[in-house]
Amino acid sequence: MAEKKVSTLFEEMKDDLSGYISNRFQLLKLQTYAKTSKTSALLLFGVILIFAIFLALCMFFTTLAIYLGEVLDSMSLGFAIVSTLTLVIVIVAILSRKSIKSKLTNIIVSLLMDDDDKKK
Repeated sequence: MAEKKVSTLFEEMKDDLSGYISNRFQLLKLQTYAKTSKTSALLLFGVILIFAIFLALCMFFTTLAIYLGEVLDSMSLGFAIVSTLTLVIVIVAILSRKSIKSKLTNIIVSLLMDDDDKKK
């Protein structure tokens, strides 16, 4: 009789442990989905924002080139000045790519390691 109770206890513990492992696995999947969707949404927003900024900068630099061309009475000189300014900005961005890459990596890692339970 005592053996039956012990075997029943072990069966219940086995079922409980199996359910616990299944629930933990489900929780891990849901947390992974949440972090992946959050990161994907931020990435998509970033791409859209970069595109909008790029479009605005193109319009701004074109307007600046036309304005400088009228002030200097030479459209080609206005566009040359703005092109040189753009080239300087690109060179600065290339020279500082390691720090930019490091900052972006830190932001992405902090987003992925962010514990949602601590915010509540």
